Amino acid sequence: MQHDLALVELNRTQKQFLLTIALPYIQTGAWPTWDYVQVIHDQRGEDADEILAGLPYVGTPWPGGAFYGFTTRAGRLTPDDTIGLTIAAGLPLPEFDAVVAEPFLRVLHHMIGLQASIRPEPGSVNQARLDSQELTDAMPGLRPEFVADLPSLLTTEPATRAIGNSGTSEAGWWRSITRSVLAFRAAKDLKTYVSMTCDLVHRWDQENRGASSAPIPALPAAPRIPDSVAASEPSPYISQRLIDDLQEAGEKSPWKVDKLLDLIHELNNNHAAEQPYSCLALIRAIMDHVPPVFEQKGFAGIVSSVSMTTTDAKYLKALGGYRFSGDDVMHRQASRTASHIDMNDVPPAAYVKVLLNQVLTALRDASADS
Repeated sequence: MQHDLALVELNRTQKQFLLTIALPYIQTGAWPTWDYVQVIHDQRGEDADEILAGLPYVGTPWPGGAFYGFTTRAGRLTPDDTIGLTIAAGLPLPEFDAVVAEPFLRVLHHMIGLQASIRPEPGSVNQARLDSQELTDAMPGLRPEFVADLPSLLTTEPATRAIGNSGTSEAGWWRSITRSVLAFRAAKDLKTYVSMTCDLVHRWDQENRGASSAPIPALPAAPRIPDSVAASEPSPYISQRLIDDLQEAGEKSPWKVDKLLDLIHELNNNHAAEQPYSCLALIRAIMDHVPPVFEQKGFAGIVSSVSMTTTDAKYLKALGGYRFSGDDVMHRQASRTASHIDMNDVPPAAYVKVLLNQVLTALRDASADS
């Protein structure tokens, strides 16, 4: 399909831009202002407006057209505008997929099941109803913050945008389900969902523009980044500020951090050089190196025993999944099957930063106790 965000590969700058928007929502349940996004990128020497303009999208992002991209807004924004991400952002952002996109897909299929099971009555509009309390009972694993904000997510996504009646009660919120969700029965995974959504929006946009309008430009196979952004120096995988903090804490702590600092330095260099094998091996080495600082024998002990926020625990559990990639890099022997490991297999920097922040806290605590 020509217009399909699921087939687009974003570059590192674009992924970092989406992560800047995602993290406040993952941590607090609120989308950031455009001013916040601009300031963060100003500090990196990047232009947030240019990065936003370079993101691919389907449809027409101006009045009268149907539009779907990785962000909820496009074009020029005012500083106090808020900007969010669509479910499509779960494709380039594993952390957003785990916290938002994957639960959304499960809710979508719950809605499909509710709508498909209604008993139609002649002379009436036959709609099922999604109730927040019923949803929580049916899916007890959903985060309360996710359930609370779900109406806005449903309104943003084309698959669930259509709505009959809605309202709130002491128990939460409710909204009618329309037949539009039934078209997404086959969307069992995120990539299929995004492809089907892009196809739907493309058809809507053509209908809105009229059959006699000029043809809609095809979505580029590889999105173009403005030269001023592409030429900017990329941010290091682990920031110098965090490295400096670790060095300072180590000097005051009984623990020696020289090897840890060397591993981080090599990781930054190899990440900048886009060398995935070295990155994965070094991350695995860091994970195996730091447990004694927490009085643990292995990385699993850090996740299960160290006191931390729920969000940090989720990041570390996700980082633990990359141990398999490290094993693959270090222990898979030569064979006649080609290896396809690339930079997409390297975990997001946020995962490793959470681990290093926990190390920083442990070093400072050890210094206070000594």
